[in-house]
Amino acid sequence: MKSRVKPVEECSTLFEIEVSRETIARAFDEVYDEITKVANIPGFRVGKAPKDMVRLHYAKDAKEEVLKRLVPDAYRKALQEHGIIPVSMPEISDLVFEEDKPITFKARVDTRPKFKLKPYKGLALTRKVLKITDEDIDKTLKSLQGVNAKYISAGDRPVQMGDYVVSDVECFVDGKPAHKKRENLWLTMEKETFIPGLADKMVGMKKGEEKDIEAKLHENYPDKNLAGKDARYHIAVKEIKERKLPAIDDEFAKDLGRENLEDLKKEVLKELEARSKASGEADLENQLLGKLMDDNVFQVPSGFVARQLKHMVDDAKRRLLERGFNKEELDKKDKEFSDKFRDDAVRQVRLIFILDEIADKEKVEVSDEDVVNAYKAVSLQSGKPEAEIKAYYEKEGLVESLKEKIREGKTVKFLLDNSTVTDKG
Repeated sequence: MKSRVKPVEECSTLFEIEVSRETIARAFDEVYDEITKVANIPGFRVGKAPKDMVRLHYAKDAKEEVLKRLVPDAYRKALQEHGIIPVSMPEISDLVFEEDKPITFKARVDTRPKFKLKPYKGLALTRKVLKITDEDIDKTLKSLQGVNAKYISAGDRPVQMGDYVVSDVECFVDGKPAHKKRENLWLTMEKETFIPGLADKMVGMKKGEEKDIEAKLHENYPDKNLAGKDARYHIAVKEIKERKLPAIDDEFAKDLGRENLEDLKKEVLKELEARSKASGEADLENQLLGKLMDDNVFQVPSGFVARQLKHMVDDAKRRLLERGFNKEELDKKDKEFSDKFRDDAVRQVRLIFILDEIADKEKVEVSDEDVVNAYKAVSLQSGKPEAEIKAYYEKEGLVESLKEKIREGKTVKFLLDNSTVTDKG
């Protein structure tokens, strides 16, 4: 076997590999010997056909098997010969396999970036410590009040501002339906809504009444082809409801499972403090990771960046689809999304190598207990049995990926524990 390497870029290597005719011949002999033992050829008992007949009937199968064996083997030997440590699967190209000639092919592979870690212990971080005030507690209580509001029938009176109107809604633009008919849709009678002017024109309508209302679609309408256009809404009022807020008192607290209002306030304070602490810890981690990425700037494998970028673009499009945006329109914006996320993708990939390097230096390891605890956490979040979670990860080959995630988390914790943190209110 012959091989040579060409550095394509700082973190990518291209192998040009040639497998000799002698190696190919030996591989064919081995493959045909194996096939002969199980060959089923008319006129011969299974495994008893002459080798020349086996070669005649199984030439295509043998060639495919030889390729499956020799190409990966030659690639592995090339890695060893040149001391290259890959961080991705190779991209095989220009494969030539002709009779009486060597096998030649190219293999491009991402390689680990070479960089010198900047100091990562004792990084200066600032933890935001927010004091929970009575105003914060009152705001939360009002939110709970709103969640527990009751919606009662307004009787036969007409629609007023502030009402909630249960309606069937159809929307037409240029005479064509803009979306499917929406039944039992709750419309809030407020000045500022997603359909400008609709509430004003519904005031005075009565239960059972139907009406066509001219309105202009919002500039942020999910379908950009329709955004800002004139539309005709056909509204059928099915019920008019008033929102009644409960009083914030001891009875309200009891309805929420607390002894009295004072007990509820203590519970709210405890929850707000927990949220504040979690937010502060998350901000600390973001500061830490940001400093690591800013301090350690180096070239990263383009293949890694491409995969990370695709993941980020797909995730952004998925979230927008869930909000009702048009899939075809989103697909046209792939380049726009890629340009927007490219720098972040590079930073995220760089962070992966930074944390991995730190984990190696600090000998961060993942124990069997760590993996079991991870299964337990997923089980609690999903509500599925721990054994089922474990079986899924093993079946889908996700155990190593889980271990990498655990190792990364332990590394971040190590860094936070070894940072200089200043509390600031």
